[in-house]
Amino acid sequence: MTRTPHTDEPAQVVLSAQSPADAEAVFSTLRSCFDSDRADGDTAHDQPHRPGHPVVWTETFETSEVRGDVRPDADLSAAVTADLQGSHLAVDRLRDVLTRAFSVRTEGTVSGDQEVELQIVLESTGQS
Repeated sequence: MTRTPHTDEPAQVVLSAQSPADAEAVFSTLRSCFDSDRADGDTAHDQPHRPGHPVVWTETFETSEVRGDVRPDADLSAAVTADLQGSHLAVDRLRDVLTRAFSVRTEGTVSGDQEVELQIVLESTGQS
């Protein structure tokens, strides 16, 4: 039996941010290099705030092909926590793009045979 190589490298990004503009700055940086599960014009927007419940945004990216240029010095009004989950290669590709656009601090990682979950904190390069 001949097996076709699996080329899809999807990875999920979950952001916890104080503003939808900050979440969108991160997502648009990633969309400049990867295909996304979101339709054009589907951007992060305000959600009703419920005390005790964090506001999070989620998007899935196809990382098998890195395209485009990373926009350096993307502005964030405050730190954004990002949880990246996928194959080791997919998460490495996401982290590489984010490191070129933001100041990145690793908070934690959980690694398995096939997948890894990485939590990072992003800030504008001038904020760190």
